[in-house]
Amino acid sequence: MFTIYAAYGLQFVSPYNGLKVTGVVGSNVNFTWAFRSGKVDAIQWGTKRDDVLSIKDLLVDVDRLLTVTKTANSHYSGRVSGIWNGSSPGQVTFTLNQIHVADEKIYACRLEPESLFVAFVYDIVQLLVLGK
Repeated sequence: MFTIYAAYGLQFVSPYNGLKVTGVVGSNVNFTWAFRSGKVDAIQWGTKRDDVLSIKDLLVDVDRLLTVTKTANSHYSGRVSGIWNGSSPGQVTFTLNQIHVADEKIYACRLEPESLFVAFVYDIVQLLVLGK
């Protein structure tokens, strides 16, 4: 079981907490997180690093001004998106379209607080791919 890190009340309300989500090759999958407390400046989603609780390959970054930045990674290019209304508390949804077998891995969501003195908050989810 993985631990969710919360600082100064910034926390996930609906964490995956390392749970496994199943998708089928060629289908789409949504990852949705709700969060509360604190002021969030940006939310990032990407693949999890193997050695620490951190993002290895950033796939989507959505900031409070609703600017969405997507990955330059060719494997995910044109297949990822993210939506957040910019509010805190709030909810964010990241989508991975046309799932490939190689997408089976652990993904991380990171809440980036407005304050530089507050730590990032992470949650992770593992995608299992059927139809290999």
